[in-house]
Amino acid sequence: MLDKQFKGAALIMALFVTAIIASVSAGLFSMVSTNIENEKKMVSEQQAVITTLSLESFTKKYLNNKENRNNIVLAANNFTQKSPINLPLERGNLEADIVDMGQCFNLNSLISISAADEETANEKNLEFFKYLMKSLFIEEQKVEEISSAVIDWLDKDFFPDTYLGVEDDFYQNEEPSRLTSNQFFFDITEFRDVKGVTEDIFQKLKPYICVFNSSETKININSLNPFYPNILMALSSNTLSDLEARNILNAKPLAGYSSVSDFLNLEEIKTSFSSKFSKSNLVLETKYFVLNTNIKIDKKDYHLKSHIYLINESSKVIRRKLGEYL
Repeated sequence: MLDKQFKGAALIMALFVTAIIASVSAGLFSMVSTNIENEKKMVSEQQAVITTLSLESFTKKYLNNKENRNNIVLAANNFTQKSPINLPLERGNLEADIVDMGQCFNLNSLISISAADEETANEKNLEFFKYLMKSLFIEEQKVEEISSAVIDWLDKDFFPDTYLGVEDDFYQNEEPSRLTSNQFFFDITEFRDVKGVTEDIFQKLKPYICVFNSSETKININSLNPFYPNILMALSSNTLSDLEARNILNAKPLAGYSSVSDFLNLEEIKTSFSSKFSKSNLVLETKYFVLNTNIKIDKKDYHLKSHIYLINESSKVIRRKLGEYL
């Protein structure tokens, strides 16, 4: 009887030890699997970064040539705003496009900075921005509210510029609580935080706005896209209708306009372009491009935006952003 009890206890102990060993083995296997997966992910990320930097380097060299830049402008704006690149990789695929930023309005240009580093609202740019919002059927009250609020968001002082303006004391009572940036926008998603900007308004403006690290904005008339006519409508102080603006953009010469004067001398333009903004901010060449790179490696996606700016005919990456805009 006693012998049977010992045998039963030994069996239970053996099963217990076996269970422990199985549990430890499972844990070790899980740890090894996790480490292998992490290493695989790290290698994939490294490959994605190296591939992106290689494409970035090629793009910079390509954009150093003026004819290449003009080809991107003319090829892209007739159908979409993008020039697609598609390359197979060993364990995945690369998709990229070079976006011509000559057809968007720089939100940071709403502020003028004097030689004494004093900031004031750029009234002619602000007027254009109002026309842009109105062309998208944003109601008058919202246009005035946003126009005042965005100036206070950008400038460095802590006092509202107009009776509609707001500073930190307003935003601190909002949900979520926040402070004005008192500096240039870093990317367009920050515009959502400005008083009066609803998600619907942001989505309407999104195809037409951008941010550069300067208070300059230039519109390349050869970049303007017939699918996005509101920049041209705003340039005309909204005297051009949606259909008229599309027709003008569709009638653009295949090689683009050879001078700004050729564009301004069009009969439809002569009678509609009267603002200081429309006459002083038109150019024939884009200096700002964005390289969007999407890489899929081992079923993982990586996205990088490379902001490329031409300085003295030399392309330089001025910033990078991981992930898509939301």
